[in-house]
Amino acid sequence: MRVDYKKRLTPVIRYLEKHFNQPLNLPEVAALANLSPYHFHRTFKAVQGETLADYIRRLRLAAAADDLFKSKQPILNIALEYGFSSSQSLAKAFKQHYGVTPTEFRDCENYQEFSKLARNSKIGHTLRKNGNEGESGDPYTGSEPTMWSKTMEIQKFEATKLAYIRVTGPYGEGYQEPSSRLYQWAGMKGLAENTCIFIFHDNPEITPNDKCRTDICLMVPEDTEVPGNIELQDFPGGDYAVMRQKITEPNQYSKAWDDLMSNVINSGMENDDRPCFELYHSYDPVTQHSDVSFCTAIKQ
Repeated sequence: MRVDYKKRLTPVIRYLEKHFNQPLNLPEVAALANLSPYHFHRTFKAVQGETLADYIRRLRLAAAADDLFKSKQPILNIALEYGFSSSQSLAKAFKQHYGVTPTEFRDCENYQEFSKLARNSKIGHTLRKNGNEGESGDPYTGSEPTMWSKTMEIQKFEATKLAYIRVTGPYGEGYQEPSSRLYQWAGMKGLAENTCIFIFHDNPEITPNDKCRTDICLMVPEDTEVPGNIELQDFPGGDYAVMRQKITEPNQYSKAWDDLMSNVINSGMENDDRPCFELYHSYDPVTQHSDVSFCTAIKQ
């Protein structure tokens, strides 16, 4: 059954439109779309073309600009009202988003001046450049499709045993030493050519970087024994949406995940709560180029 994610997120959007300036409970917000917190952020970004944090920030800035013009309150009052810690932090956000200062909005004497300032602001130019059509371009994605973004396929993975080392910290960092340790052991056991996967247990958009967990894994026989500095776990297998990509730059990893999620949503598939992973077909430690399949669990 095809899942209409745009329709599923509509209650979330309506809720955020009313409550964007209040503390949000992520599990409750995700439940409005019948999604787990684990998958909610990627799904929201794929459908809306911006992260949840950026969406809320944009609504708060728009409301702050309107309030400045209408109420003429001190900038600090408006900053605190809309979740900014100081007038300086609000001014910085205005500069980044609008290209003008909060004072310029507050000093508008009538709506014509306010409207002109908004039209000539940084965001105003962007809206006109794009025809102010939020639904133009590819559905469910805010980025241009790549050649390889259309190569998604469904694969069924068999359940197996994994030998692994857990790394806790920012994704993409601190992998070299534990990988070397795992492969040194695997080489002595004749397992170094076995399939390597990196399992990611946390969504970095909702989990602090220093708390994100990565398991660097090798698929091993069921009866494999490991030393104390290596652990074993069961990989449940199952159906996954998979896209394979040649990686030549570190920033291509996050782009690949965004493209995969956009493809999953466009296809109407439903995510499962099993952790996503990267399957490495090859990796060159000198150039750091890799051939990777990006895999996210789905329900069939």
